[in-house]
Amino acid sequence: MGSVMIRVDESTRDDLTRVASEDLGGATADEAIRRLLAEHWQMKAIAALDAYRASDPEGWAEYVAEADREDQASASAADPWDEAA
Repeated sequence: MGSVMIRVDESTRDDLTRVASEDLGGATADEAIRRLLAEHWQMKAIAALDAYRASDPEGWAEYVAEADREDQASASAADPWDEAA
């Protein structure tokens, strides 16, 4: 994948560099942008699930019950997880 240049305000560049350095362990600007975009997607997914839970409590309960059944069905027989615990 090739590189391209994007135009941003100097203060935006400085903020990105600071976040990459201080909060992301010295990540590159590219990695910082990728992480910020991933976090943005996660926040949108969480918001969508929250909206679904609020708008359709019955559907949400069915979704959670199905997810629980899937978790139990895919658990390893050697898994020490005990429902009574």
